Amino acid sequence: MKLLFSIMSFSYLFSALLIFIGITIKSQRLQFYAKIVFFVSFLENLAYFFYRWQKAGHIPVTDAFTSFVFFVLCIALFQVIFIKKSNGFIILFSSILISFTLFGLSIAGFNENIQPLIPALKSNWLAIHVITSFLAYAAFSINFLVGLYILYSSKLKSDYIISSFFFGILLSGLFTSIVKYLLNYNILITGVLIFLLVFAGLIYFHKPYKPVPKEVLVKPIYIGFPLLTTGIITGSIWAKYAWGGYWSWDPKEIWSLITWIVYLIYIHYNVKGKSMRFLSYLALIGFVSIMITYLGVNFIMPGLHSYASK
Repeated sequence: MKLLFSIMSFSYLFSALLIFIGITIKSQRLQFYAKIVFFVSFLENLAYFFYRWQKAGHIPVTDAFTSFVFFVLCIALFQVIFIKKSNGFIILFSSILISFTLFGLSIAGFNENIQPLIPALKSNWLAIHVITSFLAYAAFSINFLVGLYILYSSKLKSDYIISSFFFGILLSGLFTSIVKYLLNYNILITGVLIFLLVFAGLIYFHKPYKPVPKEVLVKPIYIGFPLLTTGIITGSIWAKYAWGGYWSWDPKEIWSLITWIVYLIYIHYNVKGKSMRFLSYLALIGFVSIMITYLGVNFIMPGLHSYASK
């Protein structure tokens, strides 16, 4: 199982490397090969997920390690569905985000062993709630990555500096995880140094790139929003059976509602015809809200969903 996880992690990383080289030397063929590698990586990810499902006897999304694996699987799924229409940069960003997550998992020290379900999770609502929620997170992550690309492609200094900051976090996180994984160096010092180098490099080598259609930016929102709505509703029904009430103002519930409102505002401004630049900044805000909902709540704020941090 660990071997398959390692193969899948390096496969995603290889697809990112291939597409980066393809973009740099302007080779469409190499970018095409990178998409094939990405698809193979997705299949490996899918095989790993179903292998754990078969071994556990339930959908493997009930702890931190397996939820991260499922999260990147959902991101990869959306990229595979839209891979023909995806800009090379978007595939690159997705590969980096996925690789960062997987290599981060390798050094995070989470329990990778298959654990029995706690009583509250023994429900038929588990699969529906978790699948719809994570598919929503993945769709919004694609929206975030497209927004990053749009801002980095901008001629405005403030836009590409802010996008370089976010992208620098992703890249430095990936490189730091790999360095820690392979060489076991001090992760904090290494991470800060790599971030500063990447951030400075992104700003120094910045140049405007080919714009993407607005549909590429907003389409993931119209996929993710109904999925998130379904996830919140099914979660409320599940809470009624598990804890006796539909809504308990648990930190996870509060931040899920905040995230839902953020993307409702996003849809409102899109209907009003706001610019792609404005919507791209909203995409960054939305992604931060997702990260608080997914990570901040599980690992910092105690509540009914704290089991997911183990």
